[in-house]
Amino acid sequence: MMMQSIPLFLVMIPVLTALLIYILKGNKLGLLALAAQLAMIGLSVVYVMHYHQDLSQTYFVIGGHDARIGISILHDKYSVFFLFLALLSWTSVLLYTLTLHKNDQHFLFFLMFLEGVFLGLIQSNDLFNMFVFIELTTIIVTILIAFKKTGEALRAGIYYLLLNTAGILMYLIGIVLIYNTVGTINVREVTAAMGSLGDTTIIGFAFVLMMGGISVKAALFPVFTWLPKAHGVAQSSISALLSGLIVKGGLYLFIRMSQMFEPAGFGLGEVFFVLGAVTALVGVAFALSQKNIKQVLAYHTISQVGIMMMGLSHTVGSKLFHGGLLHVFNHALFKSLLFLTAGLIIQVYGTKRIKDIRGVMRIMPFVSAMMLIAMLGITGAPFLNGYV
Repeated sequence: MMMQSIPLFLVMIPVLTALLIYILKGNKLGLLALAAQLAMIGLSVVYVMHYHQDLSQTYFVIGGHDARIGISILHDKYSVFFLFLALLSWTSVLLYTLTLHKNDQHFLFFLMFLEGVFLGLIQSNDLFNMFVFIELTTIIVTILIAFKKTGEALRAGIYYLLLNTAGILMYLIGIVLIYNTVGTINVREVTAAMGSLGDTTIIGFAFVLMMGGISVKAALFPVFTWLPKAHGVAQSSISALLSGLIVKGGLYLFIRMSQMFEPAGFGLGEVFFVLGAVTALVGVAFALSQKNIKQVLAYHTISQVGIMMMGLSHTVGSKLFHGGLLHVFNHALFKSLLFLTAGLIIQVYGTKRIKDIRGVMRIMPFVSAMMLIAMLGITGAPFLNGYV
């Protein structure tokens, strides 16, 4: 029973830590957040070690309710993959944040609360809870984008909120159609029922709506315009999370919905492959024309998401699919490192314009070395993760 409670702890620990940070005052708030992070990593390792022989599908219904109406949690190799990716990303951002916002209780509050919400999203097994967690993620990320409260930051935050809310509403309408057809929103139960449906017209409409909403979250062409605007004004730690992880939340939902709709014969793998290719080309084309260091990285993220989608659009579990999944992990590492090192450079130079940044190797040799490693990784240099 204790092991089955760990997924709930992984959601509640960061949320409760956020509340404590908001209530307490002092110069140890960052250390409190880091202690909570280490506790979550420890619990996750214990959980995986306990179920490592049968982690193909670890499934719990909270409170012993009927699976069709109860809140359920599902762990398989894909959710565990994203779980540890999230913990790694947040730990890196927290270590970076300790030097810049260690006593900023409001920033740390939203940062930790966002982690609990995101971990809830990737562990949830029912469509409505997924919707709730996506909505909460959108609201908190909006606040973090507009955290500086400048006119530009507020505009970018509102733009992100409006565009992503439109996508979420499409997802919600799709949930309503599925519930009206199948009678449950439990993903496992819906998947089992998909193969026995007679008329799949309504399900097909739900598929289009939900995948359209997910495309917004994943920043696919042509609904990626929120991402460069957000990166342009967000603090570098938030940019690292946005690019390294939050956008990947959309890809995670794509994986889950692909698995759910597959028994009904809905795939559109070829469409998403082409969409990924177009996103990759458009993203890199825009990146080449940017003069702002963060905008270059932002548009390049769009390009990389397109490459990931080219792999993930294939059958779940295939070699091509796992290639896309591997790139999700690799990109999270080197793009987060690029944004964090870019943030340090911007802090020293006081500008984001590339032409005004000179002599970084001489002034900041360690940061330069880290950025060089990330750049070599993203270009696929041998012996680094991007090469694989």
